[in-house]
Amino acid sequence: MIIGEETVRRHLSIEDGIKCVEDTWRWYGEGKVVMPNKITTDMSELGVPGWFNSMPAYIGPTDTAGIKVVGGYEGNRALGLPFIKANVLVTDSRTGILRALVSGDYINDLRTGCQPAVMAKVLAAKTDVVTIIGTGRMAYFSLLCMSKVLEMKEIRLADISEEAMDRFIARFSDAPFTFVKCASNEEACRGSDVVITITNANADLVEEPWLKKGSLVMTMGSFRETSFDVVRKADKIAVDQVGQSLHRGNLKELAEMGEITADSFDIVVPEVLAGKMKGRTDPDDRIYAQIIGTGMLDVAFAGLVLQKIEESGEEVFRFDMTK
Repeated sequence: MIIGEETVRRHLSIEDGIKCVEDTWRWYGEGKVVMPNKITTDMSELGVPGWFNSMPAYIGPTDTAGIKVVGGYEGNRALGLPFIKANVLVTDSRTGILRALVSGDYINDLRTGCQPAVMAKVLAAKTDVVTIIGTGRMAYFSLLCMSKVLEMKEIRLADISEEAMDRFIARFSDAPFTFVKCASNEEACRGSDVVITITNANADLVEEPWLKKGSLVMTMGSFRETSFDVVRKADKIAVDQVGQSLHRGNLKELAEMGEITADSFDIVVPEVLAGKMKGRTDPDDRIYAQIIGTGMLDVAFAGLVLQKIEESGEEVFRFDMTK
C-alpha cells in the first residue's frame, strides 16, 4: 500500500495519537518493543545542506515492524515545503515484504505534539499556567494535543518573532484558555507550572532562577535549550528513552562533560507507565524532562493507520513489488 498525507490525516485523530503514544511508551517500558538508537546521516559533509535520521522499531503487541526516515532539508523553504520531511516503511515482521510506504509528515507532527501531552499528564504537579518558548509548527501540535488532556488556564508565549506569536494565537480562536505574549523568556517562565521549549536554538533559553517549586520543564529541541543549572539543580531528571538522551538534545553537552550518565535519570516515563517506577512523588519537586523523540512512535502510528484503513474497507493504491 502507498498511503499519502490526506489518507493518514483522515484515519488518525488527535485522540488516537495520544492513546498510541501512551500505549507504545508503556509497551516499551514492559519490554514489548524493540528499538535501536536512531542513526543520523549528515549530508552537509559532502556539500548537501541536509540530514536524515533512520529510526527502526518493532512493536510487539501490534506486530508492527518498520523504519521511519526523517530529515531536515535546508532548501525546502524556498520550494514551499516544510523543513522536516518524513516517510515510514512498514514491513511484514515474518517475511520482510514491504506492507506499506506511509507519508510521515503528519505522523511526525502529531506524535511530536502528543509527547508533551502524555509527559505532562504523568509528571506535572499543576498545569494552570503553561509557558511555550518557540511558536512554530511543533509548538502548535503540542498545545493542540495538551488541550485534549490537560486543564490549562493561561498560555504564555515567548518567541523572537511577535508575528509568529500572533499567527500561533490565531490558530486557537475558540480556546478555553487565555494567551499572554511575553516580552522575554524570563517573564514567560517566572511563576509558570509547565515550561516547554520547542526551538531550533542552541542557547540558554531558560535559566534556573526563573523556575518555581513544583515546576516541570520539558525540552524538545535538538540542541541545548536551557542553562546547565536547570538540569543540575532539578530535583528529578526525566527522559522518554535513556540511550538517545545521552547523545542528543539538551543533555548532550552535560553527558559529554561526564556530568550526566544513564544513572542520572530519576524517571523514565515508559517505565512509569509500565508500573516499574514512580513519577512525581513530591508536588514541590522541580522536574526537568527531555523529550528526545523515538522511532517506535512513528512506526506505531503508521501501523495504526494501516489497521484503520483495513477496518474501514477503504481502497488505497497498491503496488506489487515482485513484478
